[in-house]
Amino acid sequence: MATYDHYTMPVPPGTWDVPAAGSTRFSWEYDEGRSRLLDLYQRGKDKQWDAAKRIDWDIPVNPCNVMEQSDELSPIYGSRQWNLLSQKERDELGHHLSAWLFSQFLHGEQGALTVAARIVESVPDMDSKFYAATQAMDEARHVELYSRFMREKIGLY
Repeated sequence: MATYDHYTMPVPPGTWDVPAAGSTRFSWEYDEGRSRLLDLYQRGKDKQWDAAKRIDWDIPVNPCNVMEQSDELSPIYGSRQWNLLSQKERDELGHHLSAWLFSQFLHGEQGALTVAARIVESVPDMDSKFYAATQAMDEARHVELYSRFMREKIGLY
């Protein structure tokens, strides 16, 4: 099932293309002697985590109040509009605010993934590419995590 099927409001299928300029750099230097950066790369690999295994996805989450915050933290709390809302409408507002908030993280992580990937292609030496690739992988995990959280715990995109 496509993500588009989960959106609250219809959106046109496709991508949001952002033009980018720059050079992709290849390096033919694979020799040893780069211990400091390769050590950093190894530590990055060793410290990777898996959202499917590391997070307890069975913990229940209230999609109408994901952060379990008091009503006073709602942006419209105490306003005339807030006072006119029924509890059901306040819950729906909380649900949509939660979806909005976490979708901002999701989309930001996708941007970070794209930037990290561009760094991999643009840095001049292989060691830097290795290390930047660990950052790209980390950003990919963040996208995976927030996407799953949005789908399974909040239920709105």
